[in-house]
Amino acid sequence: MLMPKVSVLIPTYNYARYLGAALGSVLDQSYPNLEIIVVDDGSTDNTREILRPWGARIRYIYEENGGTARALNTGLAAAGGKYVCWLSSDDVFYSDKVAKQVQLMESRPEFGFSYTSFCVIDAKGERQYDVRSPYYPERPDMVRNLIQGCFINGSTVIIRRTALERTGFFDEAMGTAHDYDLWFRLLRHFDCGALDEILSGYRWHGENGSRCVRPEFLLPVLARARALFPDWLS
Repeated sequence: MLMPKVSVLIPTYNYARYLGAALGSVLDQSYPNLEIIVVDDGSTDNTREILRPWGARIRYIYEENGGTARALNTGLAAAGGKYVCWLSSDDVFYSDKVAKQVQLMESRPEFGFSYTSFCVIDAKGERQYDVRSPYYPERPDMVRNLIQGCFINGSTVIIRRTALERTGFFDEAMGTAHDYDLWFRLLRHFDCGALDEILSGYRWHGENGSRCVRPEFLLPVLARARALFPDWLS
């Protein structure tokens, strides 16, 4: 299998207690051609100290607090991989996650991105239950089901860099719905793929940024989706 470079972005804000596990899960990937970019979104805890032992194996970028979407955009601007994925700093990848998704993406050049199923883990990293993310091979079906609610977990996604160059990066005005918005914009131009395998662990600890998406962020995403797909979402 060809091994194009994959950029793994890890935006973080005051999650030093989980960051080591997240980084370790990337460094333990079976896929060797990775660059790891940690974007510190103005943390005030001991994030810098946690990162120091990783040294040259990661690229560390610090910026003033501006939210996850801006931190991801900073990482995207620095990324040099053919593919880009991100890992929330309280989540983990499982060992073959990147390898299996690269294999899928390389075999299907029409896919702009792909995602996987995942499991929920607790604050200690213990596996709680699996989440089988649905998949609809036909793009109109994907869009019609996705607008009913976001079933794509951001930490399971890998995106083709050329697809991002066409659609643009994350819309920072969308708040905590920035990823949901990007899926629609990608689907406007590209098919997507999925693997029904548990390849990531989503840590639920009660302080998750995704625990509540405010209506003022969600409604603009849905309005934009309807504007992008007037024939499919009439």
